[in-house]
Amino acid sequence: MDEPHSPTGKDTPAHLVAQAERQLAALGAAIDQVIVDLESGQSVSGSDLRATVMSLRKALEAVFSERARLETLERNAGQRSGELDLDAARAEIERRLDRLRAAFATAGLSGGAQ
Repeated sequence: MDEPHSPTGKDTPAHLVAQAERQLAALGAAIDQVIVDLESGQSVSGSDLRATVMSLRKALEAVFSERARLETLERNAGQRSGELDLDAARAEIERRLDRLRAAFATAGLSGGAQ
C-alpha cells in the first residue's frame, strides 16, 4: 500500500517502521559508546549526553508510533477490499422494507404501530 505522497513507495508504513528501528539501533549504539567511555574514565559532555538521550527517546517513540500505525493499517486492510457486497446490501434493504411494511400494516389495529 503506497502512501499518496510517495510516488516510489519508499514511505510505506513497513518502511517507516524499519527506518525508525534503524535510527533507534544507531542511537542505542551511541548510548552504549557513552557508557563505555564513562566506564573507561573518559569525560563525556553533559550536553552531548542529554542530546543523545533525547534523540533516543524520540526514536523510541517513533518506533512505537509507526508500529501501531502499521498494525492498525494491517488490521483494517482485510476489512475493506474496495468492493461492495451488493448481495448483502440487497438483503439488508429487504429486511428493512419488511420491517416497515410490518409496522405500517398494523398501524390501523389496536396496539399496532402509531
